[in-house]
Amino acid sequence: MATRKEDGIEAIATMHQGMESPKLTFAALDARIEALPESPSDTAVFPKKAKWGLVAAAAGALFGLLSVKLLPSNAMYTLVLAYAGLAVEIAGAAIMAISQIPKKWPTFANERRDFAKQLDFDLPHHLALVEWLQTFPLDQRERLSEFVSYRHERMKERLPMLTGSIEKLGALPIVIALYLQFKDMHWPPHPSWVEIFLIFVLALGYWLSVMQISIRLRLQLYETLLSKALT
Repeated sequence: MATRKEDGIEAIATMHQGMESPKLTFAALDARIEALPESPSDTAVFPKKAKWGLVAAAAGALFGLLSVKLLPSNAMYTLVLAYAGLAVEIAGAAIMAISQIPKKWPTFANERRDFAKQLDFDLPHHLALVEWLQTFPLDQRERLSEFVSYRHERMKERLPMLTGSIEKLGALPIVIALYLQFKDMHWPPHPSWVEIFLIFVLALGYWLSVMQISIRLRLQLYETLLSKALT
């Protein structure tokens, strides 16, 4: 009789474990954010096309410079490869520039109107995210909120060591890199290893800084949503 009672208690405990509420994770929250639709008037600071353009420009420049540096300067295939790298670099830079051109002539009234439309579009999705977070147990929300606040503060302290004031510089580092590359350009080019190193350290540093800023903005969004879900 006692054995049957113990078996019944174990069965009930197993049922309760199976009915436990799903666990809230940052991965699940990030997936929800990524699934949000984009506003038609959304204008990202650094669009995806611009990011791919930056990658293409850097890869093309590296390929072209290494071609003329490592291959025989009097060979036809060196010329072809160098021109191919230059074409990819120019195409990448063009993609970066075109992707950031406004779709219509910017005016104060248009910018305010588009921003208001974007806020109206984003608000229901923001509230839906908060409601979804509130379906999880309070202790899980508090734990994630405390941790993301801690990580956000840590990142704000460490990020200036890498990025400095890069948010204010915008695309200026890329312009400087292109200037350093072309200011003494002659054909066939013979860049020194120091010039190649400096150009791509600058481009790589800019890319890493953009990535870190993107992570910081996402952390800030996590913190905002979780704090709203606690109220």
